[in-house]
Amino acid sequence: MSQFSRRDLLRAGLSAAAGLATRGSMLGMLGGGLASAAQAATGDYKALVCVFLYGGNDGYNVLVPTDSARYQTYKTTRSSLALPTSGLLQLSNAAQGSSSLSYGVPTTMPGLQSLYSRGRLAFVANVGTLVAPTTKADFQAKRNLPPQLFSHNDQQGCWMATQSDAAQRTGWAGRLSELMGSVNANRELSMNVSIGSSNYWQTGPQSMPYVLGQNGVVQFKATLDGRASQRSAVFNQMLAQAQTPTAFYTADVTARSMSLGAEVGQALSQVPAFSTTYPSSTLSSQLQLVAKMIAARSSLSMSRQVFFVSLGGFDTHDGQSGAQPGLLSQVSQAMSAFDANMEELGLGQQVTTFTASDFGRSLTSNGDGSDHGWGNVQWVSGGAVAGGRVYGSFPNQAVGSSDDAGGGRMIPTTSVEQYGATLLRWFGAAEDDIHTVFPNLDRFASSDLGFV
Repeated sequence: MSQFSRRDLLRAGLSAAAGLATRGSMLGMLGGGLASAAQAATGDYKALVCVFLYGGNDGYNVLVPTDSARYQTYKTTRSSLALPTSGLLQLSNAAQGSSSLSYGVPTTMPGLQSLYSRGRLAFVANVGTLVAPTTKADFQAKRNLPPQLFSHNDQQGCWMATQSDAAQRTGWAGRLSELMGSVNANRELSMNVSIGSSNYWQTGPQSMPYVLGQNGVVQFKATLDGRASQRSAVFNQMLAQAQTPTAFYTADVTARSMSLGAEVGQALSQVPAFSTTYPSSTLSSQLQLVAKMIAARSSLSMSRQVFFVSLGGFDTHDGQSGAQPGLLSQVSQAMSAFDANMEELGLGQQVTTFTASDFGRSLTSNGDGSDHGWGNVQWVSGGAVAGGRVYGSFPNQAVGSSDDAGGGRMIPTTSVEQYGATLLRWFGAAEDDIHTVFPNLDRFASSDLGFV
């Protein structure tokens, strides 16, 4: 034990503490999920899974209009970035209620095409960060615009918070967990679980997500070798000897985090192997771990959970034609495998997966890629999704159109609030809670887009 000081051990314990569901200031920052309003526990199970595509995915090269007139507009505007019709998989079923409108997805995304054709996936067009409904005249007059529009960090924050004009912002999944967390019998494990790192979206006023490493529970490193039992015994003695209120508080947090880690680790270890085969990729590994957490829901006493996974590399200022196909293929394969896994578990109707990203990209090419945009295409999958449709208003992609803020940047016609409120209503949030989570929701005409 000589190489580990008391301070080292306490610091290591605190680093493993994220995810405790408590109300105090320190405990709240370390974990989350204790409800701010008591609600009766539910006997069913539902989960939301956010797939965040960091960097600003070019969604208008995911969902491409294939009817003659609109494809020609797309091809003219996108120039060197336009996908040829031979590079598209046609989507079946009438889109947006009109047989004259048709769409395709890249040939690298057959998984999405299959989910769409089976009614298990829907696209939502022209979603973005909005303070209020915004026209081209508003944009030109700089009215009702999110702060630092087109900035990665700021727009990620706006997507995850939706409180672009609030003095203090928190994530909408974090706010949700503090309103609904009491539906879970387990008050130590947060409703919010993130794979790989913490995030703003799941951070509430007094809470943070429970963070799992890419391979599972983050272990207390000082007890990982052959002397684990000896080190644990000594460490527990140190915790028991805490004297001052601060030391006692820290010791309590650390002890509880270790206990929670052991509980989650034990639950994951008892999950039987899946029949579903996942491809080898970063996103697939994250979603497979989410599937294991969902499979362990009963032993963890969870009836509502919200998960966050992510993939980076979508800031395609250059080399977009070479980089984006591989990224989109990874997303398509991973989401398709995860959907099959939920069906295997008999939970296809109870788990809904959706995408998010910083912003869209410019429809115009900068020569080898696209620049930061605004409105974007997202997609939602799962058995509860009213799929095989495109929701929202697909924009006019002509340069200079009323939907173009300039440079091919689409002005969103659907807000993140509307997108999120539709998901939360399915999740079981009360109407009052939905409006608490999204205080600006009343500024928009509809709070339910109908895709789930």
